[in-house]
Parts: sequence; C-alpha cells; structure tokens
Amino acid sequence: MLNNIYKLFFSRLYALQGRSSRKEYIARLLLTTIVFLIGGYTVDSVPNTGLFSFVYIFSLLFCMIIMFFQYIPLAVRRLHDLNESGWYVLITFLPFGQLLILWLMFKKGTPTTNKYGEPPIN
Repeated sequence: MLNNIYKLFFSRLYALQGRSSRKEYIARLLLTTIVFLIGGYTVDSVPNTGLFSFVYIFSLLFCMIIMFFQYIPLAVRRLHDLNESGWYVLITFLPFGQLLILWLMFKKGTPTTNKYGEPPIN
C-alpha cells in the first residue's frame, strides 16, 4: 500500500515526459487544494510576533510554491494522456481557462499507445 501511495504522490513529480491517469491527476489536485486551504485558514491564527510565526509562514509558503510548481508538469502529462500538446496548460492562466481543469479531470485518456507513450498503469 505504501508503494502505491509513493507511486501516486511522489514518483515523477517534475517529469514532463510520459502520461498521467485521471486517478493520479485528481489525487494530486485534491492534495494541492487541501494544502492550500489548510495554509490559508491557519495562517491567520498564527500570532504575528516571534520566530515561530516567521518559520511557520516561510515553511508554508515554501510548501505552497512546491505544490504549485508540481502541478504544471502533472497537467502536461495529463494532456499527453489525452493526446494533446502540453502547451495547452498555458490556457489555464487565461480567464475561463480553469475550465480546462474540469476537462482534464473527467475526460478519459487514450486507451492505447499515443505519440507520448504507453498508457499509464495505476
């Protein structure tokens, strides 16, 4: 079980090559969302004085930056699973581009080998 969790959350964090399944995409997107929500709600409850608040806010910000930058390669691999170019991930930075996220979540990937590789096995 730990091996499956490791493969799902920690393998190929920043790899742009290959494909990612819907399961991997949704699991990592939910984890990122939970980290951002917890960080947003708890940062207000930390007192603004002392070294603890500085370390807490700095570590939270560092974690959020890592989680944000791991999303981009994940979305590229998910687009590869749909047999689309990874450059379409830039659409998410445009207004209404977040609808692409819904498309990535629910559209089934190419069941056979495409130009980006073998189908993901999860």
